[in-house]
Amino acid sequence: MSSALLAAAITFLAGLPIARAVDPRADAFAWAGTSYLYGSGAVFLALLALSMLGVAWSAGSVGAMLALAVAAATCLAWRSHAEAGRAPPRLHAIDALTLATIVGYALYATLASPYEQDFWAIWGLKARAFSDAGGIDWRFLESPWNAFQHPDYPLLVPLDLAFAALVNGGWDDRWIGIAFAAWGASLVLVVRSLAARETTATFAALIAFALAAPCFTRYVGLAEGAYLAFGGAAVLFLREALREADPAAWRHGALLLGLAANCKNEGLALLASVTVALAIAGPRRELAARLKRLWPAYALAAPWLAIRAVHALPTDIASGGAAARLLERLGHADAILALLAARLAQPWAWIALVAALLVVRAPVLARERFVLAATAIQLAFFVAAYFTTPYDVAWHVWTSWPRLTGQVAVPISFAVMLALAAAISDGTARGPTTST
Repeated sequence: MSSALLAAAITFLAGLPIARAVDPRADAFAWAGTSYLYGSGAVFLALLALSMLGVAWSAGSVGAMLALAVAAATCLAWRSHAEAGRAPPRLHAIDALTLATIVGYALYATLASPYEQDFWAIWGLKARAFSDAGGIDWRFLESPWNAFQHPDYPLLVPLDLAFAALVNGGWDDRWIGIAFAAWGASLVLVVRSLAARETTATFAALIAFALAAPCFTRYVGLAEGAYLAFGGAAVLFLREALREADPAAWRHGALLLGLAANCKNEGLALLASVTVALAIAGPRRELAARLKRLWPAYALAAPWLAIRAVHALPTDIASGGAAARLLERLGHADAILALLAARLAQPWAWIALVAALLVVRAPVLARERFVLAATAIQLAFFVAAYFTTPYDVAWHVWTSWPRLTGQVAVPISFAVMLALAAAISDGTARGPTTST
């Protein structure tokens, strides 16, 4: 346990100056919440860079790469240290319940080693193979005998898990849950910080508590936890960027979106969803400027896409016959959609969200069009994948749809709750301002 905690602490400390450089005015919650995320991204990029350079992983080589990143970020943060930071959100008694949720999840995530099949067949298997090889094992990924481990999947999570093994001095998956608790807690802190910028302390604390559980994944050992944190935080920061025209929020959103694209293939879909949503979320005259601000996301997503192409790592969804499968299944669209409705995760929560959208005032609802559009487009991508999947549709829906719908729940729930908070407070809260 001590080694896993040390790995998490190193990750957090590596991200502190990066988070400060990205947003010198960040309040304590936002700073703490983004620090672990950026540290996790720095670990991933460091291990990936060493493997691309042909340098074996070791405490010295990885430490040197992280030290370079920390030094560069510290210099950038130091140059802007004179800027006044935001006041920390005012604490509320309800925050104790949120803290209890975080602690409860940490206990759940560390009860035992991960037991999910996909941990043993994909995420944990890759982390173990890379840890034993002292770097990314390209032959392992390229071998047709290992196609079951989805070689095309991005590597942020396996490399972060391999980093914990490096700190430990050998592979030990007993305390991997600590990383998943840290990813979820990071998203909770971001939610709490951003909510406090728009509403009262009471409503902000209620929103953070209500969303604390959805910020965590029950699939410990899978990439779900990291993707939830990176993707959810990215969408929320981009929403804040549109709301306040805040350059720091744009930087956060773009960087975290790029890291989300390195967690799962769904992260690449999210990058496309957000790009389209930004195109329809504001005045057309500002479209080019908005999309230009996303360049860090594409820059972070590009290396793995290039590596995947160079090593010819196949993607099963797009495998041969995808068009034929699509045409054949369009004739059974009603049955597929009915199955999706039956397997929807927490259907009553989604019904409540839809009901809330119906009672929110139109002007307020219009100001949330970015989050609504991004969520709808992402769900459309998910549904389209079931029409082209090479696997049995029922099996694929049964094993993945509840997880996928849970991935998009936090941003849209956050937007709806803030809209309701503004309506309930009847003008006493600082409701959302007009998007730019």
